[in-house]
Amino acid sequence: MKVAVLSDIHGNGVAMKYTIADFKKLGIKKIIILGDIVMKGPMPSESLELLKDKDLKIVAWIKGNTDLWLEEITDDWIPSSKREEELNLYYKYAKANLKQEQIEFFKELPLECSINLNGISILCVHGTPKSIIEAIDSSVSEEEIKKAIEGVKEEVILSGHSHTSFIGKVDEKMIFNVGSIGNSLDGDNRISYGILEFDENKVDFINRRISYPVSEIINIATDNKFPLLEEYKKIILNGSM
Repeated sequence: MKVAVLSDIHGNGVAMKYTIADFKKLGIKKIIILGDIVMKGPMPSESLELLKDKDLKIVAWIKGNTDLWLEEITDDWIPSSKREEELNLYYKYAKANLKQEQIEFFKELPLECSINLNGISILCVHGTPKSIIEAIDSSVSEEEIKKAIEGVKEEVILSGHSHTSFIGKVDEKMIFNVGSIGNSLDGDNRISYGILEFDENKVDFINRRISYPVSEIINIATDNKFPLLEEYKKIILNGSM
């Protein structure tokens, strides 16, 4: 059995479309979604609707930190810093391009989810078991990872948030950060997602990287007057901030 693990789509419906086509080509229909679906990208509604493909079986779906913005930011919020002004622009764009029922859908999603697949216990988080805005990847020390996963009972931890893939083992816990579908930040602008391949009582982790037409999402961002467009172009083209 194979299960695809998707995270950090960030409103990139073009990358999402190519991702779904890729794992369907591999015969994968079961998926786990680790959050950050609609912000900060030019295709929020389309990205969400693609995940509701009737041929897909969603095993688990949790919210990410940018999904939380739909709850934390209000229309009358007054930003007090440059970063907050940028967040407000992304929020207003997403709000203008989402239906109310889509926004309500995100509010109902859990922050984490514990599941059992093929006899293996799995904890799904967006960042770490302790924080939705921190991450586990190769830039984090083993001591910090130990603190982040302290108390976790599950055998496997699936995560995203940093847009950088990582596979490791700490304190007998297998950890898989699947990277980002729509906004990679590891210097490689290709799509990054995870595959769990189950065989009897064990599971293998595969980081899948595939190319997609980045010019297409940039053209859509341009046509849709997506905010902070030049910054978005650089990130999408270079796979880095």
